Amino acid sequence: MALSDHAQAELDTLLASLDLLTDDDVWYLADLWTKEDDAARRQAWINAKAAIEAAGLTSELDRVRRSVGTWMQASSSDFTGIEGLLGSAGSGASGRRGAAPAFIDAAAAIMAGDALDELDQKVLLGPWRGLGEDEAET
Repeated sequence: MALSDHAQAELDTLLASLDLLTDDDVWYLADLWTKEDDAARRQAWINAKAAIEAAGLTSELDRVRRSVGTWMQASSSDFTGIEGLLGSAGSGASGRRGAAPAFIDAAAAIMAGDALDELDQKVLLGPWRGLGEDEAET
């Protein structure tokens, strides 16, 4: 089963945003994700995974994980300043590793769609939507 056009567009927008976020955005997203309730997130993931599997979208989730995994790796722009001279990535790569779960959670919620109740949707999409709300305020 394929994603609806709306869900595919939302997922494409989510993935396209990976490279548009500033380091501050990434750190803020990671912070929002860590503030979510772990138990609620685990339960939401159980429900999302079941819905994704039932819809035959596991390979799409794997594609998202690969995309996010590539994004969170250190890039040449991470090697700046004294840390770069010493061969270590700066804070950009660390921030991306911290924010990666928020992207995967949001993607899972998008793919699971209406199969998730409102609470599960809020838990999985909350950090990503919270980032958007913060940007709208500034």
